[in-house]
Amino acid sequence: MFDRQVFFRLLSRPFSSLSLAIGLAICAQTQLPAENWTSLVGNRTIQAQMVGLWDDNVILLMSNGRKVSVPMRSLVAESRIQAEEIAERLKSQRQALSDELRQVASAESAPAPDPLPTPPAAPAYTPLAAGLSADEAVSQIQQQLRDGHLAVIFDALPPSYRSDLDQLVDLAMQKVDPNEWNQGNQQLYRLADLLVTRQNWIKSHPRLSSGDPSSPSAFSEAFDELLLPLANMIRVGMADNAFSPESIRGQGFTAWFRERSSVMAPYLHQLTGSFTSSEARWEVGSFKEDSAMIQPVGSGATQPGQRRGNRGGSIEIVKVDGYWIPKGVSERFPDWIKEQTEKLNGMSDGEATMASLNTGAGAANPMVAGMATQAPQMLDSFLAPLESANSATAFHEASEQTIAAIQPMFSMVSAFAKMGASRGGNGMGGYGNSGYDDMNMGMGPPDYGENYGEPMMMEDGSMDQSGPGYGMQPTNQ
Repeated sequence: MFDRQVFFRLLSRPFSSLSLAIGLAICAQTQLPAENWTSLVGNRTIQAQMVGLWDDNVILLMSNGRKVSVPMRSLVAESRIQAEEIAERLKSQRQALSDELRQVASAESAPAPDPLPTPPAAPAYTPLAAGLSADEAVSQIQQQLRDGHLAVIFDALPPSYRSDLDQLVDLAMQKVDPNEWNQGNQQLYRLADLLVTRQNWIKSHPRLSSGDPSSPSAFSEAFDELLLPLANMIRVGMADNAFSPESIRGQGFTAWFRERSSVMAPYLHQLTGSFTSSEARWEVGSFKEDSAMIQPVGSGATQPGQRRGNRGGSIEIVKVDGYWIPKGVSERFPDWIKEQTEKLNGMSDGEATMASLNTGAGAANPMVAGMATQAPQMLDSFLAPLESANSATAFHEASEQTIAAIQPMFSMVSAFAKMGASRGGNGMGGYGNSGYDDMNMGMGPPDYGENYGEPMMMEDGSMDQSGPGYGMQPTNQ
């Protein structure tokens, strides 16, 4: 018989789902009703709870907590039948409890939930139509990005630009070395897959866990809200060799990009829901027939005590074939397409390396090319022992050296996650921050302008982060 005090001792310390299930089972057993038991001669009847049957002896728990053993032969037939029925029921209950505890223990030791949870479907995607006003275009682009649809970045381009990109990507996939390309994609997929399919083991690592399942660590919260949706998005987006040159060329870049956007949309929508505001971040400040200036919301005059508006954050957009795009893109896109096409035409089919594709795209190329060459080998040496670990302990041991080295970065991720959630986000919800303003495609250096503004202290003691170049302010590229 279990002691009820055991349950309360479990409650006095941090407990897992397994210990909670045991405690509830113990408590439930102590609350079973007492039965009537009558002696064979019928001269005595007592009330007691049967807790077991041992060698034809009925084990009874008296109301005073004392246990007594009563031979079956000393009970009337009705009591003996009752004892056999209760014994069978207790056996079934013990088996059910045993099965349940095994399931709970298995779930707690599993590398990830089974089945893997999936977010709700993203809101339906509606491509931008031609001929929208600047206000309508900016509003719809922001909304589609918040809804998780990366396709809007491509579909908001003029049709001729989309056609040029289709041809350029097809040519690039024709020239690229498929083995090197697929190897790099495979390593990225393996990393994302590891984060998703070993998520329980990652969060339970002693360096990252709070040690109390009822109070997740800051890393666990950041992992669930930021890293896990991002890894899931990469994992589903790159599944089945979807990023291979054959897949991209077979579908055509436009159809391929829209399909990948649709597959990844639920996870991106989950991310934007956690780290961006539901309100628009950009608005049209001034406009003419075929041009307009967009600026962060609230960039105008402010009331006393309010933050100053953003300085230097405006972007000039122009209408090209009925679609609004940043002026800098419209000025450089044709030349950029021509330059990239000439460069690719000078390469042999199926032999272009990532290093050669990056040649001439900017000052950071030597570093980018070096990383592209070394990253697959570095990732493989990191991933292989983690993928082969068959228990949480083995996984923690295999990851200990790496996690110890990059633990400060995890703290930064946790701080970023908290900052993003508290400030309503800063990236995906903006027209420039994740729209065309980031899509310079190597078409020239950024316009640094006043990129060294300092944050200013406000009257309430907070920091005004609206200065030029502070945080994630866009540049008109």
